[in-house]
Parts: sequence; structure tokens; C-alpha cells
Amino acid sequence: MATDADANIETETLPIDLLLVGLLGLWHLAAAQGYVKDSSVGAFLGLVAILIAPGYALVALLFPRSSTETDGSSDGQVGRISVGERLVLAVGSSVCIVPLLGLGLVLLSPGSTTGPYQLSIGITTAIFTIAATIRRMRVPSDERFSPLRWGTTVQSRVSLNPSGSVSTLYILLILGLLVSGSGIGYAAISAERGEQFTEFALVTESANGEPVAAEYPSQIPLGSSRTVQVTIGNHEGQELNYTIVVVAQKIENGTVLATARIDRFKNRVAAGETLKRSHEITPTLVGENIRISYLLYRNDAPVGANPRPENAYRRTHLWVTVTNG
Repeated sequence: MATDADANIETETLPIDLLLVGLLGLWHLAAAQGYVKDSSVGAFLGLVAILIAPGYALVALLFPRSSTETDGSSDGQVGRISVGERLVLAVGSSVCIVPLLGLGLVLLSPGSTTGPYQLSIGITTAIFTIAATIRRMRVPSDERFSPLRWGTTVQSRVSLNPSGSVSTLYILLILGLLVSGSGIGYAAISAERGEQFTEFALVTESANGEPVAAEYPSQIPLGSSRTVQVTIGNHEGQELNYTIVVVAQKIENGTVLATARIDRFKNRVAAGETLKRSHEITPTLVGENIRISYLLYRNDAPVGANPRPENAYRRTHLWVTVTNG
């Protein structure tokens, strides 16, 4: 027959901390896809997810056991760390992991935006969390680390004496910080001088045939077209493929009521060159306050309904009224 003590042991050994860390990882994944709106709460969660979550999950993977001695032997603390050490190492590990992820993105995909960076942090946190949970659950319940058990155990709360393995761990932490700092320095030194960016704009032709950023079409009958000129200036330091997605959105009082994709095309632009091409706008939505957005992506754009102004590398738009004829 199960006793209350047995129930308490099971409750105390639930990986509540890893569950919270895993949720922070999922929050980062949602933020990377644009599902999280900017707010003070979101900024706080983002800070915690960056400075603590990935490092805490890694430390939990390396040290699944509680710091409390269970057998009274001198080996009871081998491979164990206190809660204070766990938190310090979590922050230190995050400081190592996050810049290295950013460096990896810079080397693999120059010009990456915030979305892929958040995605990499979220995936890394999720993987470490799953692995840490599996390893911790394989440890006997009376040895398993639990924040609930620590919170109710005075001995664990006041035990700040470093374990025998911590000195080695501190050395590894310092080496990790050095490697991380060296990576950031390498990225800064090896980067080309000057700002790297892509110029993206819409222009029209004036009466004398000169391109001007004015005289945009303001009214288009349904089924008709108006022509604008798309300008893409590649100042990224390398030849790039660009994908442009054109979408029309019917907006009322700041709310998007309907969205329709008008066109999608690709162009390859050499480093330092500017591409100019004409494009015909043929909207399919009728009404006032129709926003025609030109969304530019490096390489391929998201498929289906995913292309939207929030996840574009560069974007520009104009407002038109589409009439029934």
C-alpha cells in the first residue's frame, strides 16, 4: 500500500525546474516564429530564456543528483553540486552557449536575423532539457535532484561548501568563457569593414522617365494593373539570391481582415550591384485601405501562408483603394 511518504517522495522528485526551463525553450521557439508580441513580460522572459535556460538545462544534464549526502560516506558529494553552484554554473554556461550559437549562425548563414537566432536557442534548450529529464529520471528517487526537496531541506539550503568536482568544473567554465570570447572576437575581426545590408525600395517613373519615390498608384480598378519598379541593392559583401513575395492585406482599424498573395519572384544580385525591375500590381481584394506589401527574403521565402511582414528580411509597402470597376 502506498503511503503519504511515498507520495511526497514522488512529488519532490518531479522535474518541476526542467519543466519550467522547457517552457522557456518553447517560448523562444514561438518568438522565433513571430507568435509572441513585444511586451515587458516578453522582454523579461526573453532575458531569462537567454541568460539561464540553456545553461541550466546543460548543468541539469551533467549533474542529475542532489547535493545532499544520502549514505554518510566521504564519496557522497562526488559528482554533486549545491543549488548555489548550480545557478552560478547555469548563468556561466548560458554566457558560453548563446554567443557560440550566434557565431555558428554568422559563419553558416551570414546576415541571419533575430528569428533564426531565437530558434537556435529554443532548440538547444529543448534538446538539453529532454536529455536532462531522461538522465535525472534514471537516478534513484532518493538521490535525484529536486528543487522542491531542496526548498524543504535546511541542510541543502545552507550547504554552500563546494564539492570536490567543482574546482574542475570552474576551470571548464573559465575555458568555456575564453572560447566564447575568442569566437566573438574572431567574428568581429574577420567581418568585413563597414555595414552590410540590403537596400530595398519601390519607385515609379516620373513624366521624364526618371525613377522617383513618389506618384505611387493610389486607386486600382479590380482586374487592372499598375506598374512600380522594385529596387534591390546588394551591399552584403557577397552574391545573393533574393525572393520577393507580394501580398495584399485589407486592414481596418489596425486589424488585418483578409490577406491574399499577389505574386512571388526571385532574383540573383551580385555583390555591390543594384537590381531594378518593373512589377505589375494586380490586387484581388476590393476596398479601401488595401496594403500592398513587398516582402524580401534572403534565399527562399517561407512556403504557404507563412510569408508575412513580420518575418521578412526587408519590407516596403504602399496603400491603394481597389474598386469594382
